[in-house]
Amino acid sequence: MVSKIISGILFILALNFISTVNAQQSDLDIIKKTTVFIGEYNSKKEPIYHATGFLVSIKNIFHLVTAKHVIMELIDDKFTGKLLDENYQVFFNSKEGILLSRSLTEIKNQYKVNWIYDSNPNIDLAMIPFAIDTLHDDLRVIPDNFFLSSNKIYEVYDVFFVSFQPGLQSRNKINPIIRIGAVSLKNEDKSFFIDAFAFPGNSGSPVFLKPSFIRSDNPGIVNLGGDPYANKFIGVIGEYLPYQEVAISVQSKRPRVVFEENTGLSKVWSVEYINNIISSSSFQTQLNRLLQIIK
Repeated sequence: MVSKIISGILFILALNFISTVNAQQSDLDIIKKTTVFIGEYNSKKEPIYHATGFLVSIKNIFHLVTAKHVIMELIDDKFTGKLLDENYQVFFNSKEGILLSRSLTEIKNQYKVNWIYDSNPNIDLAMIPFAIDTLHDDLRVIPDNFFLSSNKIYEVYDVFFVSFQPGLQSRNKINPIIRIGAVSLKNEDKSFFIDAFAFPGNSGSPVFLKPSFIRSDNPGIVNLGGDPYANKFIGVIGEYLPYQEVAISVQSKRPRVVFEENTGLSKVWSVEYINNIISSSSFQTQLNRLLQIIK
């Protein structure tokens, strides 16, 4: 079984993101198969989903990507270092249409791998190698050559993200929702905000660029032959931006109640942050060790 799963981690040709799209499947169908749900089983052995993740390929090694706060304790906007993933499962569909899951703890123990983060502890991203059974798992991965850097992204560009949405999912099969929006603000640190509602459960969702006939870096040119940036992967949903109002007591003048609303703006960590993790010494050491296994 070990050799089978190791082979599954490393085999990429049958799971390539776009180049192997079946004629009967749309690009969107393939994109949705890069997305997984992260959660656990309750006492009745029923799946409980908490958040979203997705799969990428780095040098033909499959990796799971999600928001760091999904798998690490966050208190007062500070990561404590305490992992929460001991009982976590990654949920996805089989090619036969059956719900499957894979234990993160078993993967970590079997292959001696760990989550890798950005050197900046405040960056809300995490990556870990992930095993795929290419014969049975109905999954696709985003290859690293499908990443689009933030310098190709402009405000008002249309985007969409693929996600778990609480209240819409059955326990027999995962079916990610598509949410759409637009780039509303590019930040100096290469993160950006999109005008798209995100809610608990959407954290860790992959964000893609919607096809367009016109691009800002090529003004006046209409892409009649197709948009070269269509469906490119551009980042990861971190959190929504809240708006807070504080109710002050007339008598004591002290704050008594905080009212919070979702502004409809969601923060996205661009692919540069994933590339920062990939280029780190800890990631490269772990990656090279896995690559040595198949030599």
